[in-house]
Amino acid sequence: MGMTESGSLTDRGMFCKSVCRGTAAALICAIVGGVLITIGSAGSVLGVTMFLFLPAAIGFVTVITVHYLRAVAISLSITLILCLVGLVFTGLEGIVCVVMATPILVIGAMLGAAAGSLVKQQLPIEGNFSLAIVPVLAGVSVFGAGKVEDEFAVGYRAEVFESSIIIQASPEEIWDEMIEFDDVKGPKPLLMKMGLPVPLSCSVRGSGVGSERICRFSSGFIRERVSRWNAPYQLEFDVEEVQLPGRHWLGFQRATYSLERRDTGSTKVTRTTTVTSSLRPAFYWRFFERIGTETEHDYILNCLKAKVLSDEG
Repeated sequence: MGMTESGSLTDRGMFCKSVCRGTAAALICAIVGGVLITIGSAGSVLGVTMFLFLPAAIGFVTVITVHYLRAVAISLSITLILCLVGLVFTGLEGIVCVVMATPILVIGAMLGAAAGSLVKQQLPIEGNFSLAIVPVLAGVSVFGAGKVEDEFAVGYRAEVFESSIIIQASPEEIWDEMIEFDDVKGPKPLLMKMGLPVPLSCSVRGSGVGSERICRFSSGFIRERVSRWNAPYQLEFDVEEVQLPGRHWLGFQRATYSLERRDTGSTKVTRTTTVTSSLRPAFYWRFFERIGTETEHDYILNCLKAKVLSDEG
């Protein structure tokens, strides 16, 4: 019985040691790789190198470093949580951005761990040696991947997102309420509760093309210039200045409101926003960019509808 307990304690100690070793390797790889990507080039900071290749490198070296599969999962989980909490705590990214990035980071780490398992089966690698090569692996592979990505990167991409709502009112009635939207109030969706900027007010200074529009948010503002004023059917803005924290990867080019009179006496109001993004891979991030933009659209359109119907009542 004593030998069994002793063996159990020994196994538990080896497991804990393996977790510590794996976490150390993963953190070293994450820090060294992240720093090298950041100082190497601005393009790969928001690209495949950061979101897929670096997590894959972390998963790879973690598997090589530890002896237990469960220890790999625990080490990677601890590292991911520490890194993401650090980004939020330092203000480099918001909670919404961290939530959006988590799935692709996990996928990258899993792919790297799978590759590491295959290599480990073929090559006898000592744990101490693997800890020693972590900075070299992170530096050479991640830095090199960033340089390759920068050679093929196409820069910013433009995305157009559109949302509509039906309001039981005429375009003329809606136009007046839309132009002077001094207090945007309504039930906040989940993303806004998590940190997505909340629109507070939108107002136009002047009338016609060339007028200035200021949209204030809970954490900043957007300044726009009216480029089309076709009352009461179309209002278009070119974005001139954006002051919103934590969204340096997302730019705003243009915003449009279109009002379409319907036979039923109602009006279809369509909000269109053109954004630019430097995040890659595009197929992954486009989904979240759409969700974030359309969440803001729906919030503003529903608040506008409530405002119009309330004033009519």
